[in-house]
Amino acid sequence: MDPYREYQDYVMASRLLVASGLSREILTLAQYARLRLKRLELARTRRFRELEALNRRLRYGFWTDPLRLREHLHPLRESPYLADPEAFERLLFPEERARLLCPGQAGEYYLGWLRLPPFLMEPWAFEEALRAQEEKGRALPLFLNAFHLGPGGREDPWRGR
Repeated sequence: MDPYREYQDYVMASRLLVASGLSREILTLAQYARLRLKRLELARTRRFRELEALNRRLRYGFWTDPLRLREHLHPLRESPYLADPEAFERLLFPEERARLLCPGQAGEYYLGWLRLPPFLMEPWAFEEALRAQEEKGRALPLFLNAFHLGPGGREDPWRGR
């Protein structure tokens, strides 16, 4: 998986949990990268208990692992951010929403993952839903400010050149 996409997924899971009062931590890109490297070392040295704890902190598989998603959804079932794509996108800053190809795009992508857990016992339906979800993911731009702002929090004029 693209490490930037992975970080974006982490941030969106973290913002959802923080906004719902279930967490207080959102790592910066640099902090996340350091812990991601630590995760690789833990896996290499087969320190599975520490690895699992770090996976939880990194929200590893929060959206993409249907079993883990089902576990996270229970305390979030009353969250207003899960009501519809526009409600979900209240978790984004205005400049992040402006980077989307259309309103609701990020919300549709992230809320689309919520469709998968019920299909676990129906392999064909699960595969079809997963393919549709992956297609949405390919179309979703990297919209986080962390990828676009330079020093001092200003739009970086050199990005994308």
